[in-house]
This record gives sequence, C-alpha cells and structure tokens, in this order.
Amino acid sequence: EEVFLKLGIYPESVRDMLSLAGDTSDNIPGVAGVGPKTAVTLLEKYKNLDGVYAHIDEIKGKVQEKLLSGKESAYLSRKLVELFYIDELEEAPSKRDETALKKIYEKYKLKYHLMQLNTGATNEEEIKAAVYEEGHAKEPYIVVFSEGKTYAAGGGYYEEYSGGTVNSVCYDVKSLIKAGADVQGKPSDLMLISWLNDPDSGGLKQSKTENTGAFLGRLAAESERTGRRLKELGLESLYYDIELPVARILSDMEKCGIGINASTVREVAGQLKADIMTVSGKISNRAQALININSPKQLGIYLYDVLGLKPPKKNKKGYSTDEETLLELRDAYPERAEVIDDILKYRELNKLLSTYTVNMLEYRGLDGRIRTEFRQTGTATGRLSSTNPNLQNIPQRGPFAKALRAAFTAKEGYSFVSFDYSQIELRVLAHMSGDDALISSFLNNIDIHSVTARSIFHLADWEEVSDDMRRIAKAVNFGVLYGLSAFGLARDAKVSVSEAKKFIESYFSLYKDVRGFITGVIERTRQEGYCETILGRKRFIADIASRNVNMRQRAERMAINAPVQGSAADIIKLAMIACDKYIKESGADAALILQIHDELIFEVADGATDEFMQQITEIMETVFKMKVPLVVNSYIGKNWGEL
Repeated sequence: EEVFLKLGIYPESVRDMLSLAGDTSDNIPGVAGVGPKTAVTLLEKYKNLDGVYAHIDEIKGKVQEKLLSGKESAYLSRKLVELFYIDELEEAPSKRDETALKKIYEKYKLKYHLMQLNTGATNEEEIKAAVYEEGHAKEPYIVVFSEGKTYAAGGGYYEEYSGGTVNSVCYDVKSLIKAGADVQGKPSDLMLISWLNDPDSGGLKQSKTENTGAFLGRLAAESERTGRRLKELGLESLYYDIELPVARILSDMEKCGIGINASTVREVAGQLKADIMTVSGKISNRAQALININSPKQLGIYLYDVLGLKPPKKNKKGYSTDEETLLELRDAYPERAEVIDDILKYRELNKLLSTYTVNMLEYRGLDGRIRTEFRQTGTATGRLSSTNPNLQNIPQRGPFAKALRAAFTAKEGYSFVSFDYSQIELRVLAHMSGDDALISSFLNNIDIHSVTARSIFHLADWEEVSDDMRRIAKAVNFGVLYGLSAFGLARDAKVSVSEAKKFIESYFSLYKDVRGFITGVIERTRQEGYCETILGRKRFIADIASRNVNMRQRAERMAINAPVQGSAADIIKLAMIACDKYIKESGADAALILQIHDELIFEVADGATDEFMQQITEIMETVFKMKVPLVVNSYIGKNWGEL
C-alpha cells in the first residue's frame, strides 16, 4: 500500500514501470520520451509491459510512436532491472580485520577506504594501555560520540568507550547521554563551545573524508584553545547556564519522541494523490498533451514555446520555472493566471505528499513514535533546528495543514498542551530599542499591527483599519526586523516600491527609537565585528565592512536580525530549562516533546492538564524580565491538529 501511495503502482509493477520510464541513476534506458507518469497511466490500463504492446493500436499519437520505436529498448530494460537471487550467501566474518583490510585497500588503491581505517594504534592492547589505567580512562581525555559509537581519546590513541563517567571534556554531549553515557557535572562540550565561539562556522565538525582517529586528534589539539576562546569572549555563562542544560533536555525529548497515526497519514496521502491527479489532468487537458510538471524543461517548453510567455529570467539550465518566476508571469499575464495557479497548486500538493505523508512514516519506531533530531548548532542565531524528520516545518496553514498535524497524536490517557510566546520578537525589539510607542502598545495590550496600520495609512480611527491594511502593517513590522528593503517589502506586501518606501518612512516616524537602535547595531557591529543578544550571545559578521555593496547590505540585515531573533531564542531556552526543573521537582506526569521556535509542546496526563497549564504559563511569562510583558497563549488537544 505504501509503495502504491508513493509511486502510484504496486510492487509487482515496478519492474514494468522502469522498463518504460527507465532509470538514469542505473543507466536503464527505458523508452525515450516516456516518463514515470506516462508509464503509470499505461500500466493502470494495460497491467504490464506485454499488455501495453498487445494493445499498442489503442494508444494514440506521439506516445504510440515512442513506444513503437522504443520497443527493443523497453524489453532490454526489463531484462536489466530483473533481480537475481543468491541461494547461499557466504556470511561475513563477525569481527573486522583491520590488517587484512589494509592490504586489500592498498592493493586496489582504495584511498578513501584507507583513510577510514584505525591506523592510530598498532593493536588493541596498546590502545587500552594509552587510554585506560586500572579500568578507567586516563585524564586528560575526550569522550566523543562519532559515527554512532562512543570513543575515549587520549595520548594519541582512541578506543571504543563502554563505561565510566563523562565529567571533563567531550564532544556532542546530547548524543553521549542518549547513548547511555553517565554525564556528570559540567563537562566542556567542544561541539557546543566551538559553535558559540563562531556560530556561522557551525563549530568543530568531522569532515566526510576524515576518519575517526584524525577527527579525535584534531579535537584534542583544539581543546585548550577552544575553551580559552569561550572565556575570552565572555560566553561561559551562556554555555554552562543555557546551552549545556538545554543539551540534556534535548536528549530526553529525542528519546521520548511523538506519536504518529499511520492510518491518518495514509488517508491524507490518498486525498492529496487524488487532488494531484485532478490538477495534473486539468493542466494536461488544457495543453492537449501529457506534461511532466516536475520537469522544468517540459514545463518551460509549455510556458515559453507553446503559450508564448516571455520568460523574466534565465538560469544555467535554461529559462527558469521556479515559484518566483511563476508569480511574476502570473502578474504579467493575468489571462494565464489559471494555468499558473494550477502549476503552483500541483507543486504545493506534490511537496505535501512527498515530504509530509508516507515519507514521514519511514521515521516511525516500533512503538509508533517519531524521534526527530534537534540541532543546537544548526543556526547562527541560537535557534534550534530539527532534522530527520524536520518537525518544526510541518505546515501550519492551507487546506491540508490541520489534517497533517492531526496525524501526530498523544498517547492513551494523555493530551498535548502547547505554550506559544505571543509576538516575542517584536517584544524583544521594544525592549532592546526602548521605543516608547512600541513599549506603550505592549504595556496596554494594544494590537501592534493595528497601531502600525493606523500610522502608515494615516487613519483617524481604529475602525478604519481593514484586514488588508493590517496584513500590510504586519509585513512592515516584521520586515523591519529582518532589515527588509523597500523592494523586498513591496514583494512581500504586494504593493509598489514607492508605496513600500512611504510605509517604511511612516513606520520610523511612529517608532523613532527603532531607527536609532538599527543604526546603532550596524555601527557597533562594524566597529566590534559582532552583534549580540540580551544574554550576550555573539554573532561575528565580517562582511559588514565589505566594499561590495550587496555583501555589505546583506551583512547589515544579518546584524539587525541576529540580536532580536537570537534574544528570542535565548528566552525560549531559559523557558525550557525552567519548565524542565518544574517537571522534575514537582513530579508532574508530563514531558516536553517539541520545541518549535517560540512554542513548546508537552505531553501531559489528562488529570494534570489544568494545574500544568497554569504553572507553565506563569513560568514562561516570568522567566526573563523585560520592559514589556512576555505573553503566553496555551492550547490543549488530543492531537497536534487540535492545538
């Protein structure tokens, strides 16, 4: 069933599909000009390759011509993709023989594989003597989680690490805890520390061509300098009081995971597939030909050659068909708006199907829960990111958003409870800029977007603020946060560039101290080489002094945004630590399972939700004192879609 949802055919038809459509990655030629979609359509009707050619007279037009001229290639392809079975497969030796492998790798000049061998020690006894003393690892040593294993490194040697405590120097403390290491005290995590020292670099990482021994050696060489640099930059408190505790919390969150209902996912996938077929059919009927909408080349031919639209830009492979280009074409050719809307809709539905449905089930564990990996070092601003799968990017809006989120469900007897900071970045901006108008709006609980709308549209009464005006004001409010130019604002707010310029000027007339704050941040960053958050998190921005205008302006936008977004990230991390402390001290039957930037989602026992919501709201609203209040919205539901 899952193969059908993904490919549109059942497993027994895959061989015939590849015979028709080919597979470039394996040099399977297939039939020239026949793609996967056409192949699936033919197999739905004629069952298999023999059935297609038995009814070739029923197939009309160019497809018939391609099939006839490619018949020999189709049957050759079917032979090429046939699987052969080995009855008696010799079992590989249970223990890896490094010495034998080295000889083979040298004989066949497999340089990459040679690099992967543990050549740092002559034998196991030598390694153990260098790293261990009376069963305990010698100091100084580094405990490292790398390539799915835990190692202890010291004295130029390393050994797989299976016991003892971690209390000195390590790498990737979160993964060490998950792997079962006993992490005590406040060890120096070289991964986190090196990232804090230079967040844009992502910190010390093992390269793809670097074997474990070489990586451990590099870590040992960098250890002292990395720790010294943390102290010089004044980032010790940020590391020990925030990042290290958050790493422990994230390890618990990753071990816990979140439940997913497979049948709900398949239902949504089925509906998406039906909608995709409908939209695809509309496009092909209009074009009077089968078009592979996933092929930029075919789509370009249809738009620019068949329909005669003038392409706004060209890329290395030809005329562009990306989203930005399609939106420009829709504005330039309103008579073709329906065609372009269908193409955009097809792409949106296809992405939802491929990214958020059956593909998501591949990450499900035997207990029916998905465990994403939260990355602390994935951004330069301090925000957490999520991968394998990315649960921070599940759609929030659109006709399928609620249905997709509803697939994530709380376990029996529990509910999801979420807590979301309201407009935290704008509140941080009010605090950092000290702007009276911004502060006044938040102190008096007045909708900030309506306040801005009244100013930029020069309105006398609140009642005059329309939904569209508020939408534009919202784009202005957040545009300023990201250092958006008039051109960028015009694109986002769907107004002219001259209107956007006027809106920005009106904004700064209302929020005078925000302009001063932005100018000050840029100037200080230019002088000191970095900008910083409320808690002293630093981001180094070298290009802010560049002679290249584009690079300098990009750097200025980064300097404006990093202190605000980074401060919001600092606050949510403080909230995570405070909430974790409350759960452990109170014994609440609850677990933090997701962090989505400004939002925390917990799985809480049904009998404890009221008390929990009250306590966590208070904790999050008082975790950091600013000139304006922190406001938290809370929600409860049996699945994510209900929140």
